[in-house]
Amino acid sequence: AAKVLTGMPSILAGVFAYIVVVLVTGNFSAWAGGFALSILMLPIVMLTAADAIRGVPQKMREASMGLGTTRTQMVWKVALPTALPGILTGVMLAVARAAGETAPLLFTALFFDYWPHAPFMEPTASLAVLIYNFAGVPYPEQIGMAWLAALVLVVLVLAANILAQVVSDRSEQLR
Repeated sequence: AAKVLTGMPSILAGVFAYIVVVLVTGNFSAWAGGFALSILMLPIVMLTAADAIRGVPQKMREASMGLGTTRTQMVWKVALPTALPGILTGVMLAVARAAGETAPLLFTALFFDYWPHAPFMEPTASLAVLIYNFAGVPYPEQIGMAWLAALVLVVLVLAANILAQVVSDRSEQLR
C-alpha cells in the first residue's frame, strides 16, 4: 500500500485533508496543511524505514540474540540504532518533497500575507503558495519576490537532499 501511495498526486492528499480536517473543523489552518503534507510524507518514510531495518545484517541480530537479549532488546539496542541513519535519510527526503508541494496547501492552509495571531489555527503562509500567488501578478516587485522565494525553496530542498545523501553514505560506511 505504501508503494502505491508514493505515486499519489499531491492534489488528492489536499482534497482528502480538506474533507477530513477543514470541513470538520470549519477553518483552514496550518494543522490541516500539515496533515495533508504528512499524508504525502508517510509512504516515503515507511518505505525507507522498512528498507533500513531490512538492511541490518542478520549476523548482528543473531549475535545480539546469542548474548541472551530478548527480541525487544535486540530491536531497541541493535536493529534501530543500526537502521537509524537510513530512517533519518527517509525523513529528510520526505521533508524535501513536502517543502515544494503547493496543491495540498491551497486546499488546506490557504495563504496569509501576515503572521497569524493563532499560527496553527488560521490560514498561514508557505513558500510554495507564495510563489504560486506572486508569479502571475503584473507587479515587478511581487514577481521578484516569487523568484526569490523560488530560489530559497530550491536551496532548502537541495540542502535537505544533500544532507540525506551524506547521512545515507555514512550509514553505508558503518555497515
